[in-house]
Amino acid sequence: MSRATTAPDWEFFLTDIEGTAPLPRLTVRLRTYAMARTARALLLYRRHGWKTAHPYLKRLRPGPGAAALAALPAGTAIRLARREILTSQLLLRATIPNGLCLPRSFALATYLSALGLPAQVTIARGRTVAVPRNSFHSWTELYGTVLNDNPDVQLGYTVLQRVP
Repeated sequence: MSRATTAPDWEFFLTDIEGTAPLPRLTVRLRTYAMARTARALLLYRRHGWKTAHPYLKRLRPGPGAAALAALPAGTAIRLARREILTSQLLLRATIPNGLCLPRSFALATYLSALGLPAQVTIARGRTVAVPRNSFHSWTELYGTVLNDNPDVQLGYTVLQRVP
């Protein structure tokens, strides 16, 4: 039996290799914990800026039942993280409707960290930039894989900070 017939329709797009294990299901309790922590982090960011928000991410502890997700192999964890991008971005749009790369990356990293996945916000400066205003960028990484941007984004930027 093929993988496409046993998985929900949308999950087929996240599973490009035949025979890969299905992604683990998140408990309602863990998902609620992650959503609440992400909403709180975004409110901190909106009210007080990055200076107050990034220590919150550093102190964040995984939620109840996150140990099983923390033990996932890197490939499975990355597939799971990509499945969860939409949830974190919906929270972002509800809290900071016009959020650009930093709040977007911060929301995803907070959400994934609350789930027990070791996501990082990466802040970088462009190597060659014609417009100084556009010289900084941020994205979220999990096990060195860019999640919410072009995978090659690392090539054009010099990393200034990684916030676990």
